[in-house]
Formats: sequence, structure tokens, C-alpha cells
Amino acid sequence: MTSVTVNNACLTEFSDFKLKKYRYLFFKISDDRHEIVLDKIGDSSRTYDDFLADLPDNEPRYVVYNFEYDAGYDGTNSKVLFFSWAPDTSKIKDKMIYAGTKDTFKKAFKGLEIESGGTDKSEVAYDVILELVQSRHRRYRKAMK
Repeated sequence: MTSVTVNNACLTEFSDFKLKKYRYLFFKISDDRHEIVLDKIGDSSRTYDDFLADLPDNEPRYVVYNFEYDAGYDGTNSKVLFFSWAPDTSKIKDKMIYAGTKDTFKKAFKGLEIESGGTDKSEVAYDVILELVQSRHRRYRKAMK
């Protein structure tokens, strides 16, 4: 774990995010490497393709995403996804700092339901994430029987 803290403004925006005011929030570690700060807001009209386009090619990020999906006979459902994005092309030191700070992020942001990581956009493609979310939904339904 590192000594990086979460900026309070991030928690305020995350509260609004949980009220579905936003589709996604991007967070980064500040240039002085002392805190996690808000990097980008995707309003509720943004799509998954917009999210993928907003992922930086060469820099890690943490992202929370309101993912809506068809849950079959349960209708439309949504989950709060947490992405730890660390592209292969990122600097090694940056990847290490993000990896070491991930638990700090997860502890500060209550309500993250499903976690995924990615080093390449193919690892966070819509179909990949949809399968992850639906498989968790099926396991939940099975456990409830």
C-alpha cells in the first residue's frame, strides 16, 4: 500500500454517480503522487463506446462505470463496475503505483460491485464485460434458489 489518499471531491462526485447522474468517472493519481483525483466525468448520455474511447492509451486509471444490461426474465439490471486500467504501454513505475494504491481506492469507494482489470481494450470490450456481469448474475440467482 502507498501513502496516496483520496481527494474529498472524488467522494462527492462518487455519491452523485451512485444516484445515476453519471455513466462513468475516471480517476487518476495526481502528478505529485499524493492523492487520487477526478480525471473525467462521463454524463449519463455517454455510451460504453465513449468509455472505451476515453481510456488513455499510455496511462493507468481507475474507473467506475454504471453498467446496465439485460438480465433476462429479471429485466434490465445495473451494476457498479470498477476498472483498474493499466495499459501495457504505461510506464512501469506508474503501473506499480496504481497497483499499490488500488486497495486504498476500493476502501474509499463503497458500493463497487464487480471488479475488472485491463491492459488492453480487448480485455474490457463490451462483450467481455457483459459476460462477466451476466455470469455473476446467474451465480447470484442460483445461490438464491
